[in-house]
Amino acid sequence: MKRWQRVLRSLGPSIGRPRTKEMLRACIGAGVGLTLCIFLVRVTRAPFLPEGPDPTLLLIAPLGATAMLAFAVPSSPLAQPWAAMVGNTVSALIGVALVMTVTEPWLAIGLSVTLAMGAMMLLRATHPPAAGVALGVVLTADVVREVGFSYAFSPVLLDTCLLLLVAVVYNRLTGRVYPFRQPEEQAPTQVTQPGLQPAIEARELTQILQDLRLDANIGPADLARLIDAAHGIAAEHLFSGVVSRQVMTRDVVTTPPQMPVSQVAALIRQHKLRTLPVIDQDGMFQGLVSAFDLVRSWDKPPKAVKTGVLTRLLRPSQDAVEPVAADVMEKTVGTATETTPLGVLIDLLAEGGQQAVPVLDQGRLVGLVSRADLIAALAKAQYPQRKPAIAGA
Repeated sequence: MKRWQRVLRSLGPSIGRPRTKEMLRACIGAGVGLTLCIFLVRVTRAPFLPEGPDPTLLLIAPLGATAMLAFAVPSSPLAQPWAAMVGNTVSALIGVALVMTVTEPWLAIGLSVTLAMGAMMLLRATHPPAAGVALGVVLTADVVREVGFSYAFSPVLLDTCLLLLVAVVYNRLTGRVYPFRQPEEQAPTQVTQPGLQPAIEARELTQILQDLRLDANIGPADLARLIDAAHGIAAEHLFSGVVSRQVMTRDVVTTPPQMPVSQVAALIRQHKLRTLPVIDQDGMFQGLVSAFDLVRSWDKPPKAVKTGVLTRLLRPSQDAVEPVAADVMEKTVGTATETTPLGVLIDLLAEGGQQAVPVLDQGRLVGLVSRADLIAALAKAQYPQRKPAIAGA
């Protein structure tokens, strides 16, 4: 890319085009909120001197910028209530203090923005429109000086709170979450549930943003959502078009429901399996028997011994009854069809309790996807050019 093309590209739009519905939602909300603020300014305005600009009306300019943030980008850290209320109020206090102590207008103008920015950063209340509040106070110094520090609370804080209250109600009614920040104990602790995707704690997300100096532009919860969405898209790309039929084992060793568990154990040992599907004589799937199920059936605690004569006589025959596959199998298991995407199989096997996923066609077993099948599919997707290892090597 040529240099002039890079320059033109850097001057172009840096964000995508918003949806028309979102544009209308934000614009209407900002207009409603700002109109109510203008009405409140008219009601609460103090009796200023007739000469000079009205500082309460001049306040509408930075409040318009606050409305833009609160309604158009309500997830931004710059738009949150703490940033808006504290930022606007502190900036107004700094502006009033300057008009009362600094006689040179040019110096007061420069100091108003500088000190307001520093105070907002120290208080973790960075709100760009607040710099306009401080500047507006200095520009109307003659009339603000008559009111004093109360100007920072009414109308600045009062109008800011009204605007934010409208933003809270309007955003929630139109499907947006505002305020977006959450208390630390309620904040997301990880990007996703433990599984194939790595978990990232909230403090680590915060540290990433601070290291990249992006903590004023995006919050940890936003970053968590972005990473989670990126993981999902990456998985879709990695396994795009891969379904059960492409990875399943078709030649499956099975057992009938009435096979004694000793024979089931022999099958599992003979074929070096972890899971054995149970199917009836019609080929209909009944459940799964795993090695864990067998161990659990043999490790049952002894029942309380009854002392009746008949019970003692019948006990040897009762103890001789061996459980069968239907007695120990797991009936409630996740299943799939031949067109089930690989991502669904990953979720089923990543949950931990299930060793394999039966693949069914109208209730009949047609295949089985084990964890070994899944690992082979993952390896093939990750390293498509790698040749399979030679047996015995």
